[in-house]
Amino acid sequence: MSASERTIINIEIPNKYDIIPIHTSDRGTFKKCRRKWEWNSPSRRNLMRRVDVFGLTIPLWFGSGVHFALEQFYHPVLRHDPVESFLTWYNIQYHGGIVTQDWIPRVLDPKPVKLEDGKWKVKGLNILLPYEDHSEIEAHRELGEKMLKYYKDYSRRYDNFEVLATEHDFSVPIWDYANDCILKAIDVREESPNYGKNLEVHYRGRIDTVWVDEQDKHGIIDHKTTSHVGDDWLKSLDLDEQVTSYNWAAEVEAKYYGLPWADKAVDHTIYQALRKTYPKLPTILQNGMFSINRQTESVSWPTLKRVIELGGLQPLIDLDPKYQAYVEYVKEVGDEQFIIRKKVRRNRHQLISAGQRIYLEAMDMLSEPRIYPAMSAEWHCLNCPFRGPCIAMEDGQDAEFMLTNDYYSNRDR
Repeated sequence: MSASERTIINIEIPNKYDIIPIHTSDRGTFKKCRRKWEWNSPSRRNLMRRVDVFGLTIPLWFGSGVHFALEQFYHPVLRHDPVESFLTWYNIQYHGGIVTQDWIPRVLDPKPVKLEDGKWKVKGLNILLPYEDHSEIEAHRELGEKMLKYYKDYSRRYDNFEVLATEHDFSVPIWDYANDCILKAIDVREESPNYGKNLEVHYRGRIDTVWVDEQDKHGIIDHKTTSHVGDDWLKSLDLDEQVTSYNWAAEVEAKYYGLPWADKAVDHTIYQALRKTYPKLPTILQNGMFSINRQTESVSWPTLKRVIELGGLQPLIDLDPKYQAYVEYVKEVGDEQFIIRKKVRRNRHQLISAGQRIYLEAMDMLSEPRIYPAMSAEWHCLNCPFRGPCIAMEDGQDAEFMLTNDYYSNRDR
């Protein structure tokens, strides 16, 4: 593919009511709890919690803001400053106002008002939230700004790829291996204009970035924001279902829509974790030394080195093994104290297996499955967004009243 072909890709995907949508999150939810799947899946009721009733799930909300900023930053044509993009996102999220149609899936106002000029008036979190203390939300404004300022410098040093397409929704047909055709199913969504009709079944999602490197290898980026990166995260990359299914979908998408890289294998993923921190000056203790608490400190090696030199602290460090270990840690970990990138690959067998697995799971989800809860003492049940109506259904209360009044249809999928 020539450089002139590497431009922004505009793909017009089907309306979500013209196909039956299957998402990676659906597949996971279906296998964990069918009641939650029934209420949450885009192929079923597609409900999400009202922020004016339940408040804000800050980690998910903040992650969406960072995704938006990186989407604008890596846009092949726009290349917007990620800090400015994040602040724009934050101001609309928090203060609301008059927005264009493309913002409606991103805002959290359950009842935006359409204006005569085609724009919308939306309430911000400053009005919607059912509590007055917004300090944690406001702190995330500064956190996002500082994280993305650091990311700009990081990307200049480490980005060795060219972006072909930035964060975009994909919709690709699932193949019916039993009948050698595109899978079809009856639409059971009562609000759908195609309710009761036989529609194509599509795999849907949002790919952060499609890239090509100097060796003409093609892949995707998956951005994550996280407070902690441990060994379990690194182990999960080998079998991460979203990575596998998105590689599969990116290849199918390129062929289905005739994209310039349709003849290429899209089998690499840059799995990128942005830790919720940024380089700061170390905390100076009363004895003149600096804190070595790895949970709270986030000093870069160049900064720590200057602190040690200017303070004449090296002789004291030489006498304390704990300080020696901390200094060595900061020096060795480098940028991975803030951003971790791991490149993983899915071979041809894995991608073929992914397509077959998606088909089999879709068949189970579309075969009029019995709906029942999978109650447990595990995190996903204790913190389920549908815990209230689930308990209500079990003890005889009016769960449907709660679903109708405390939840609304997810406009983002």
